[in-house]
Amino acid sequence: MKDLELEDFDQHLSSYKEDFQPDVAAGQRRLRARIGAVSTRQAAVRRLGRPAWFGMAGAVLLLLAAGYFMFTGVTTTFSNDTNAPMAVNLPDGTKVLLQQGAELGYGEKYNQQARRITLAGQAFFEVHKDRTRPFLVNTEETELRVTGTAFNLRINGEELEVEVSEGSVELHREGEVTAVTAKHRGLSVAGKKCVLAKAENLNRHAWRTGRMTFQGTPLAEVVETIRNNYGLSVSYDSACDFPLSGAFAANDPLGVLRSIAQLGGGELTENPEGRWVLEDICE
Repeated sequence: MKDLELEDFDQHLSSYKEDFQPDVAAGQRRLRARIGAVSTRQAAVRRLGRPAWFGMAGAVLLLLAAGYFMFTGVTTTFSNDTNAPMAVNLPDGTKVLLQQGAELGYGEKYNQQARRITLAGQAFFEVHKDRTRPFLVNTEETELRVTGTAFNLRINGEELEVEVSEGSVELHREGEVTAVTAKHRGLSVAGKKCVLAKAENLNRHAWRTGRMTFQGTPLAEVVETIRNNYGLSVSYDSACDFPLSGAFAANDPLGVLRSIAQLGGGELTENPEGRWVLEDICE
């Protein structure tokens, strides 16, 4: 009767005879019997089998992936899969040169209130000047802030290295700000404080300028410059160190390593793992 509309209920009620007398006691007995029957029923419990569990896990992973792209906001990407640097123009007029293997991305809100990008690999930036919309690049622990300048930027996981050729940039990390001005280099590594160093010859730009210049530079720094510019794996006896001076054509990094090996009285070899080795130097 609960499903009847009020109008229908009134119609049924008006059809009853005035001398109708309901059997209340019998109705109460039937109600108690129904309540007792309901209270003795057991709820059905079913253990989820592995297929159902994996299906739910897969759905969760898909949601997490969708959430990642939603919150990072990356909608446009450029990947340099060629064997030469690739020029990219961003919507605000910023010019970028992507090294081989590098990838850059930005979202649809780019240049509305800020100019935030993502970068994996190495690139040279000429950032369009706009003090009202900062140019931002983040790793998990560090944010690079720019208003308008030129610099080389390399990001490898949580390692961020910037070398400035014009103007200045800021590295924001755990409440501290490190200013990196022209002909200086800033390095941020996870779990460590930012390191600032001079970069008179801008050797981190060598992958695009085609030259490296050293003036009494320790061997360790020379090798690190080649590693960071070209992603080469280079090893040598760390106990051996000598200053190096000279100008090198950076379009042939292996040629530079061979010259270093010869200066040290050794040779350059490649081991089975693909690592380049400066052998027998300083002996």
